[in-house]
Amino acid sequence: MGVRFGSGARKAIDAAMVEAERHGLDLPNSLHLLLGMLNIPRGVAAQMSAMLGMPVELLVRAVESRLSGAGAAAMAESDDAAESILRAAGDLAARRGGGVVTEADILRAMGHSPASGAGRVLQEAGIAGDRLDVMPLELNGETAPVAAARQIMRVRTGIGYDSHRFGPGDGIVLGGVLIPSTTRLVGHSDGDAVAHAVTDAILGGAGVGDIGEMFSDLDDANKGRDSIEMLHLAVERVRLAGWTPAQVDVSVIAEAPRIGQYRAAMRERLSHALGIGASDVMVKGKTNEGMGWIGRGEGIAAIAVATLHSFEVEHR
Repeated sequence: MGVRFGSGARKAIDAAMVEAERHGLDLPNSLHLLLGMLNIPRGVAAQMSAMLGMPVELLVRAVESRLSGAGAAAMAESDDAAESILRAAGDLAARRGGGVVTEADILRAMGHSPASGAGRVLQEAGIAGDRLDVMPLELNGETAPVAAARQIMRVRTGIGYDSHRFGPGDGIVLGGVLIPSTTRLVGHSDGDAVAHAVTDAILGGAGVGDIGEMFSDLDDANKGRDSIEMLHLAVERVRLAGWTPAQVDVSVIAEAPRIGQYRAAMRERLSHALGIGASDVMVKGKTNEGMGWIGRGEGIAAIAVATLHSFEVEHR
């Protein structure tokens, strides 16, 4: 390459080897490389993800899920994907003139490798190559910021509403959590009014459609479908449009069931699908004071407000 790997980059490669061995492989793929970097205490990857608004534990969870089960097949990549990323990192170092490959170079190379498993994870998390390009070259030790560009954050808000009537059944699904009941929420999917409201809120905020267009009730594939899975797919669409969910607030309007004891589990399920922390998701329960169809116990309504952000790179 004409370049050498600095101590941080060598540490990242060693960590990738450890992750590959842990998953029963002799050589690491790009996901092992990313996971190893994220697990380095006070490492550049963890610091950069935090600075870009993505909790490192959520990225680690996303990588782990793609290294096992169906996720592994979905993230299939060429045998030399990790090696290609390291070569690209070397090219970045050479163009910079320093000749030393840093952890940041490796992470940037991943961000510019959308065909790799690691690149797709970063893209889904809203951490594309252009966002990484404006981060410091090193965060441990000397800092050499890229002075040719800066990031500008844009913020949008979306509102979602959904309602479902009660019917005979064996449980009510709200926010991905099954609440014991002799009724259910009638709908083409699983009737999860909370997840549906959140889905519409993020799609509307990003300006990329709505839940009815994305998951038509005329499509048999959506019959009985898990609404948390639908929310996850909507998040992918939102991220591909350049927007990242930042915070969600949901109000559930119902006489019953009372959701207090299920609130924490709902926040956890929703946050996992959204790729944000549970502290950034709020779910509140309200009654309708006995008024109207909700007051008569005929069904449930949910209102969601989602805040999304996007970063633009301004070159100077």
